[in-house]
Amino acid sequence: MRTSCLLLATACGVAPCLTAQTPEPPKSPWSDKAALSYVAVAGNATSQTLGFSNEYKYTWSNATFAFNLGGVRAAATTVDRAASGPSLDAATITETRTTKTSTESYFTNLRYDHKLSEQLQWFGSAGWERNIPAGLEGRYAVIAGLGHWWIKADRTKFFTDAGVGYTKETPLLSQPGEDESFATFRLGAKLEQKVYEASLFTSELAVSDSFKDSQNYLAVWRNAFTTTLSSRLALKVGYDVTYKNKPAFVGVDVVQTPVATPPVVLGQVPFQLKKTDTVFTTSLVITF
Repeated sequence: MRTSCLLLATACGVAPCLTAQTPEPPKSPWSDKAALSYVAVAGNATSQTLGFSNEYKYTWSNATFAFNLGGVRAAATTVDRAASGPSLDAATITETRTTKTSTESYFTNLRYDHKLSEQLQWFGSAGWERNIPAGLEGRYAVIAGLGHWWIKADRTKFFTDAGVGYTKETPLLSQPGEDESFATFRLGAKLEQKVYEASLFTSELAVSDSFKDSQNYLAVWRNAFTTTLSSRLALKVGYDVTYKNKPAFVGVDVVQTPVATPPVVLGQVPFQLKKTDTVFTTSLVITF
């Protein structure tokens, strides 16, 4: 009996030590999240819409590297039907289908952040964007500056940054006297708010302007609400607003009147697009 008590006491004393010495699995320094949305319509009407994005991040003890890319492409097919013949009973119907891309926008950017203190850090970023509906063939931008963490709690994070750099734009239709390459300054802010235990709201605002023309400013506001479905899957709803104070121009064909067959195109005249664009997305997020 005394021996049994001694063995029991020894086991009770050793068990906590074994539990305490069990090492936790090391946290991976990298993370990757891919989001995909696809809508297809077929039959009497035909259209396809594809949206995708990917967020890759690698973290060191005092630095972070992030690489993001994404895009949206929508194509619709219009159907034109015509009938001809000597009589109604002998009419022949012909159908012509024309597929046209209505939306095409892509982006990619990378960013490196290096910690100077618990709140202060410096960063460098580079990005490319293409937005055909907004009249933009391509935009290249590089920025360097400083960032500051105002709140860095478990449930709430708030971060701002400011930097200077260089921007080069390639519009679909160039205008005389338009600045397509210019020095830039940028202001940004990002909020992350955890909602309950399985949801996260993020809001990010970036405002950039030209040193040459202060009226040529650009503001991008991205919002997202993500709900976790499992350890690997989540549902994401996003709403983005882009405001360009000096929007791009596109060319509009001028058809000679009276309209001949086939129509005679005399050339193009410039048309300035709207200042504001909005995008609403729903997508499934996969975490690797």
